[in-house]
Amino acid sequence: MVPCEKILKVAKEENVDIIGLSGLITPSLDEMVHVAKEMERQGFDLPLLIGGATTSKAHTAVKIEQNYQQPVVYVNNASRAVGVCSSLLSDTLKPAFVEKLQADYDVVREQHARKRPRTKPVTLEAARANKVAIDWAAYTPPVPAQRGSMSLMRWMWRPYAVISTGHRFS
Repeated sequence: MVPCEKILKVAKEENVDIIGLSGLITPSLDEMVHVAKEMERQGFDLPLLIGGATTSKAHTAVKIEQNYQQPVVYVNNASRAVGVCSSLLSDTLKPAFVEKLQADYDVVREQHARKRPRTKPVTLEAARANKVAIDWAAYTPPVPAQRGSMSLMRWMWRPYAVISTGHRFS
């Protein structure tokens, strides 16, 4: 993972128009939030693109976007980055693009806020107090259908037969 300081330093040195972050592993999600906060703190005025395997529109809207006053855009597919960048760099397209983006993120945040947690978290003490009570002294395990040693060879994995689909690749 490239440190935030290096990303922002290079962005300044190279005078970039847009910064893009790709989250391939879960820890990079928190790093993206940190980068957005740092960009705000340092007074950046560039759009921030968010993408990668671990990212989502919900995470971008709920966790990242509110930390940076410039456009923060979730790009779910690299093939869409060109269109997004074109819209962000165009003086005529940018206002409508950003307005629609804000409306989309507002809906996502509203949906996220309405979600109820699946389960209510409990304290460790409460979980221990509510543990399953099993009387192991009175438990009799079931008797296996076959006792002793047995061969598992008939259940061992065997290579599958090659199936021809009629297609030839060369």
